Amino acid sequence: MTVATLVGLDCGWMRTQRRTLVTDGGTDEISIPIPAWLIRHPEGVVLFDVGLHPDLANDTASLGPLAKRFEVDLDTDGTIGSRLEQQGVDPAGSFAVVLSHCHFDHVGGLIELPNARVLVQRDEWRAAREGGPVYDTDLIDHGHDVVALDGTHDVFGDGTVVCLPTPGHTCGHQSLRVWTASRTVILAGDACYFDHTLDDERLPPFAFDFDEQRRSLQMLQRARAAGATIVPGHDASVFRTLTHN
Repeated sequence: MTVATLVGLDCGWMRTQRRTLVTDGGTDEISIPIPAWLIRHPEGVVLFDVGLHPDLANDTASLGPLAKRFEVDLDTDGTIGSRLEQQGVDPAGSFAVVLSHCHFDHVGGLIELPNARVLVQRDEWRAAREGGPVYDTDLIDHGHDVVALDGTHDVFGDGTVVCLPTPGHTCGHQSLRVWTASRTVILAGDACYFDHTLDDERLPPFAFDFDEQRRSLQMLQRARAAGATIVPGHDASVFRTLTHN
């Protein structure tokens, strides 16, 4: 059976109050990772999300009102381009980028990947291109080859790397299932921010559709019960464990 390898890439951190990301979460400050995930398959490389825009290493003005809620900790050599080079992958190479969704902390690094092929759910791409309060069109308008997906998508056709629709956080959010040699991993993206969310179901105070968001979380809970490892989108403890093992 074909399997893939999976490596977590540290593409910055952000600090915010817990209540920003968890309903009734309180005002204590938390630090969250902004990861990208490098998947190597015998037929090619895939990235799941691409982190922050490199300009945020020096100036957060482009975040607009969000700059009041988030403090960014990003080294100039800590963006997706540098992280790929450290892994022996040419950022200017031709490979697939699966976007969970098009919020700034997941798409900013596209500017460093000029020849990537972007795989994104059709509804998400349409919403992102239209812009609005939760999307910045400048972060995605780089002329990439875009593959608009409609539901589940098997990237290599062998079941090893599969896009799974998990809408709710945004209209076209998707997660990514990866078969490795030791386990099945689902990179949840923002369908599940933290590990505890799988148990206490305390979701963020905002969503495109709260009912869909809860149904997506329930799908992840069922997958965990069936033996899959669920990797939340911004859980510091889980991220540190996975990237140091």
